[in-house]
Amino acid sequence: MQEGEMKERLTRRVAELAADAVLILDINGRVLDCICREPSGLWGRISGLRLQELWSDELRHEGEEVLEEVRRGRVLRDLVATWGAGEHRAVVSLSMALVDPAEPGAGVVAVVRDITREVEAERRLSSYIRELTEYIRHVERSNQLKDTFADIMRHDILNPLSAIKSAVSSDTVTPRGVELIRKSVERIERIVEMFSKYALLHGVDGLELREGNLSEVLDEAADSLSPVGEERGIRIVRRYPAYLHARFSPFLEEAVANLLSNAVKFSPPGCDVVLEAQREGNSVVIKVRDLGEGVPDRYKKSIFERFVRGKKEGIRGSGLGLAIVRRIAELHGGEVWVEDNVVEHRDASGRIHQEKRGSVFVLRIPAGGEESR
Repeated sequence: MQEGEMKERLTRRVAELAADAVLILDINGRVLDCICREPSGLWGRISGLRLQELWSDELRHEGEEVLEEVRRGRVLRDLVATWGAGEHRAVVSLSMALVDPAEPGAGVVAVVRDITREVEAERRLSSYIRELTEYIRHVERSNQLKDTFADIMRHDILNPLSAIKSAVSSDTVTPRGVELIRKSVERIERIVEMFSKYALLHGVDGLELREGNLSEVLDEAADSLSPVGEERGIRIVRRYPAYLHARFSPFLEEAVANLLSNAVKFSPPGCDVVLEAQREGNSVVIKVRDLGEGVPDRYKKSIFERFVRGKKEGIRGSGLGLAIVRRIAELHGGEVWVEDNVVEHRDASGRIHQEKRGSVFVLRIPAGGEESR
């Protein structure tokens, strides 16, 4: 047996034992021979085809570019492509080079491995990891909500329940006791409603947003809190254009109303609470200004966490209001924070002085595609 024939047989035998298929192509990409362990399926269909034809119609240009790179003398390694011949499809890892760089017309050799099973296993693993991650997040959210409800029971619901128990402890309930029961029940209802909103918002990963006039939402929030403010001699002043374009969900009104509610609670009687909004670049910035005691620096971040309040004296509620505002901001792709409210005044000599009075809660969300009219 001649040496050349022996090398050819040895090469074929090695290729047949290997997991890869070896393709011999002419310089135009036509498959002259396919040497592989099992010449069935896709491998049994490609002899005589041009390599480019194995790519789908929409990706045929990719096959042309690969072959052109090889013709120029480049060695390509571990390219991943999806091939098909007839009803057979496979994801392959492909390495290619000229048989003899000194003689390009000698043709092209390609080493191909079918990695369909590996890709499918990776896809299934990725899907499993996503499902497992979502399950873990669901469990974490459930545990967080359980802890939150337990905290609400300890911090907020037990007090009005104790008041009700005290009011009905005797055989006869006095008119004052009836009024106490009514207020306690209303307080419990408010707490449960607030928790329901908190649980709902923490159970979703996104909100359906629409584009429209944000000023209408601001008007609704201001209208709903104006009667509360009037009872305390507090006026809600509106400073925003009649039309302000933004991308938002109905929950945004809840966020603004919570900020206004806090401002009214913390402001002394006879003051103004200012609701303002404007477009800044690609964002819309909403601000609620009050003239209350302000938020100490040590609470400026933690105040948006549940049950953290700058001052609890005289302030009722579940401690969830600002946590809900933050969650709504996050679901809108925005953020919320608090600053000191700096006001100016003139002294008797006419000099202007600045002082910190109250807080400014700032809510920023993406504006959407249009400018304000």
